[in-house]
Amino acid sequence: MATKIISGHFQTLLGHLIPSPKLEIIGEKHIIELADGDRLVGFLYKGTSDILVSLYHGLSGDIEADYMQRTAIQYLAMGHSVFLVNHRGAGAGAGLAQNPYHSGRAEDVSEVVRYLRELQPTKKQITAGFSMSGNIILYLLSGQRGEHLPDGAITVNAPINLSSCADLLARGFNRAYDLRFVRRIVQQKALNISPWTTLTQIDDLYTAPRSGFKDRHEYYQTCSSKPHVHKIQKPACVLTAEDDPFIPVQDYREAPWSSSVELKIHPWGGHLGYLSAKKNRLGNHRWLDEYMVESLQNLICRL
Repeated sequence: MATKIISGHFQTLLGHLIPSPKLEIIGEKHIIELADGDRLVGFLYKGTSDILVSLYHGLSGDIEADYMQRTAIQYLAMGHSVFLVNHRGAGAGAGLAQNPYHSGRAEDVSEVVRYLRELQPTKKQITAGFSMSGNIILYLLSGQRGEHLPDGAITVNAPINLSSCADLLARGFNRAYDLRFVRRIVQQKALNISPWTTLTQIDDLYTAPRSGFKDRHEYYQTCSSKPHVHKIQKPACVLTAEDDPFIPVQDYREAPWSSSVELKIHPWGGHLGYLSAKKNRLGNHRWLDEYMVESLQNLICRL
């Protein structure tokens, strides 16, 4: 087992501060039309295998996120095709969507799956989601808001209970993460809202009403994947950390996971950190990178 580096907060912060490699070329740009008229932007990197992996970023991020870039590099080195997806209005998709993305946009992932099946009909599709996108993918696999499913999935630090995550973000040091999310959302969406607003207020004032929900409580209750994960039939690898600062590990222990899900609760890692004192088999100190490679190999064997 890899050796732990200090606390969950330290893992979370240092994991994003340490420089990461970036893709050296820009992939083939694709614009995907959604049912409501909004558009998504993704970038395709072609490999030689029969596997196509689509990667989805977390809240307030885009495809330039360090974990997205590193994972894409690893999968391309394995010979697989990779499709990096910006959620509505994120990254290169700025200005192409009127409606916000949120933790329950399973219909968007479903549409990407459909699009990629037409584009690459002979390839098996794996969908991988980090943080918020992990919940979206589990929500989709549970049969919510989408009919086109990937052949398998990987999720990392997914907020499967949106209400409990929002509560934790509002407490103590976690308020620093909350402010970062809010400031980036306000900037990304060009909202006329104070950057000192809380994420729950953003959800009440903007995300919920713009997405057809009465309020944030209805949004959280409707879009949390936790009550539905017993319905998952596609093979999935699910990872979280006991010391994630704002995703309660208890939700993972209580969730009614189906037998198709391989759940790993790592004793440390923070939120998307997973730094190890010892180098892994990939030659770096990022245990998460090794997990992403091994879980993909696991899924391919189960297809």
